[in-house]
Amino acid sequence: MEIVNLRTFKAVVDEGGLNGASKKLNTVQSNITARIHKLENELDTKLFSLIGRQLRLTPSGQLLYRYAVDILQLEYQAASAISRGKGSYNLRIGTPETFAAVHLPLVLKELKQTHPEIKPKIFTATSSEQVTAVLNSKVDCAVVGNATSHSTLTSIPVVDEDLVIVSSLDGVYEPVLCVREEGCAYRQSALTWQQDAGRSDEEMMVMSSADGVLGCVAAGLGYTVIGKNMVVGSRYEKSLLIEDVSHGPAQINISMIYRKDNPLEAGILKLISLFTKKKSVDTGS
Repeated sequence: MEIVNLRTFKAVVDEGGLNGASKKLNTVQSNITARIHKLENELDTKLFSLIGRQLRLTPSGQLLYRYAVDILQLEYQAASAISRGKGSYNLRIGTPETFAAVHLPLVLKELKQTHPEIKPKIFTATSSEQVTAVLNSKVDCAVVGNATSHSTLTSIPVVDEDLVIVSSLDGVYEPVLCVREEGCAYRQSALTWQQDAGRSDEEMMVMSSADGVLGCVAAGLGYTVIGKNMVVGSRYEKSLLIEDVSHGPAQINISMIYRKDNPLEAGILKLISLFTKKKSVDTGS
């Protein structure tokens, strides 16, 4: 079996079909189909069945997928170890967009100055999507809010961010909670606060970005509960009223996660050390 065919097979499963795999691998669907057929011919079995218009894994496909994950992880580890041995390597970092905008710039600048052998590559998605990306080795490490424990992951806290209630400066706003889409750690914190405050019956407005959330709040369309650093320095700051949270957790804990078997752990720990250093400077400790 060729690595490229296994990678194609896994992409079809992960991306939910031929079209998604085609986009993921930047190739035409006919190539995807040809590689899958080659795998099926080699193994003398069907890997997918067509149910309606959806591809579903056969029992043989489910078995191969488990092996493909392990094989491709080993292939990635080998390539990463060799790159590290050459003295310069890419470090794929997953992060929510808001964290990338607020917390990453200064840390990445110092990483470039102090560890020029590490070449950071940034990939943005929600916290829940980042967990999956790390587990599937799509990224080497990722920043997530309120990380849950997982047997194959290491999780190290990097930032403790104060949560605040944000409303329009004039205090006039609709009883609507403005949040980001599912998978966002700030959204979950906001919903926890709303429940603890006894306001679960209020409407909810979902936006695609933190900037969109703050814009709606500034316009008086609702309120939100979000990290203080998302508000301070934003273009809407002067139009917003910021208050400490009165219920539930007062902070959101942001951690860096990575697979325990990642061959680039030394580089990940160097990145984490810069967050720790910045945290000490910010708190004056």
